[in-house]
Amino acid sequence: MHNASCITCVMHIKGEKILSALKGSRFEDFIANNLSNFFPDLYVISRHKQGGDEGFDIHAKDPGGVDYFFEVKNSECNRLNIGQIIEYKAKLIKKFPQAKIILICKQADSSIKILLKQIDIEIWTFSDLGIPESPTDNMAVKKEEKLSPAEQKAYFSLLKRGSMLVKTEDLSAIRHISNAWAKNILSQLAKKGVTQRVGRGKYVVIPADVVYGRKSYVGDPLILISGLLKENDYFVAYYSAAHVHGLTEQMSFTTTVAVTKQTRSIHAGNISINFITVKKTKFFGIQEKIYSNILLKVSDIDKTLIDCIDRPDLCGGLPEVARIVFNALERNQINYPQLILYLKKLDNHAVTQRVGFLIEYIADKNGIQIPLQKIDELASLVGPKIYPLDVKASKKGKISKKWKINNNAGYLEV
Repeated sequence: MHNASCITCVMHIKGEKILSALKGSRFEDFIANNLSNFFPDLYVISRHKQGGDEGFDIHAKDPGGVDYFFEVKNSECNRLNIGQIIEYKAKLIKKFPQAKIILICKQADSSIKILLKQIDIEIWTFSDLGIPESPTDNMAVKKEEKLSPAEQKAYFSLLKRGSMLVKTEDLSAIRHISNAWAKNILSQLAKKGVTQRVGRGKYVVIPADVVYGRKSYVGDPLILISGLLKENDYFVAYYSAAHVHGLTEQMSFTTTVAVTKQTRSIHAGNISINFITVKKTKFFGIQEKIYSNILLKVSDIDKTLIDCIDRPDLCGGLPEVARIVFNALERNQINYPQLILYLKKLDNHAVTQRVGFLIEYIADKNGIQIPLQKIDELASLVGPKIYPLDVKASKKGKISKKWKINNNAGYLEV
């Protein structure tokens, strides 16, 4: 699931009506009516008033039958909201133990976001969803900004080309015009909402059905990555790599890509790409996969497991990482000699010990057999220091003497 652009937001909004004018139940109505635009994989099941069985404003499902419950606030998220949603969650999990909980609010500071992640609750702000906060923000494509004849020819030539991503030199070659003129046209098309700039001289072409409000923009960010980063060191990483390998049950809201140079995040339509700068020493375990007819660089399964355990904050939290490890174990997809080689190359005792602990813990809890030799080889890499399993949880936990891991995350159900 991915967040939508301002173009997507306007499907049920005309003229000068703006979201900031919506209050209370009207705002809840807006989110419910446009849920499939903001979260294309979901459809509304029912609406709940405060004091209902679960307390949440919207109940939705994805195609796999997973339940999602939304709490909607047309205000800044504060500590009171957290207490309220925790209370709702406690009631909810008795009836829907596998449900996902999402809080939508105007703004939220980083401490609140971190706290909610720790209790497995997602939070989306207006900016995440492309919803304007200011009354001066117009949520619709301005009807008066019509394309000039040259811009129309350029736009429909790009649509006919069939690629989401276009560069200045592409338009120059298609229309037989100079690079300077092509650059000017693409810039004008971006101002008028039919393309969106995502890099120097690079633009996403917005489909005509989206521009004219007939449907929402549901693009696949993975298709863009190869064209955007062809000349750079990169690989699809963390939760996004787990998705590519089929180790997750759902798509991430944001596509995560590892790079060596700091790169600005991209938001175009419902596409959100987050670039994580990592050291070159972590650029190994990368494979090329054919994805939708493009060649994509992605961390292989063993490196993906290591990366996810190293940065659970980029993978939906430790419970979601546990599910990723479980799926790899259940499908017998872990290459233990390669995994051990990668851990030696990484040379990080904290990560190594967390990897070994989680693999054995999840295997034991779910009756999955692992050759004792492989476990012993992993255990031989354990260092002298004890590390917490979850760096963001409290220090209180049960110590594993074998792995020198403080299991401060408690019982991890998968």
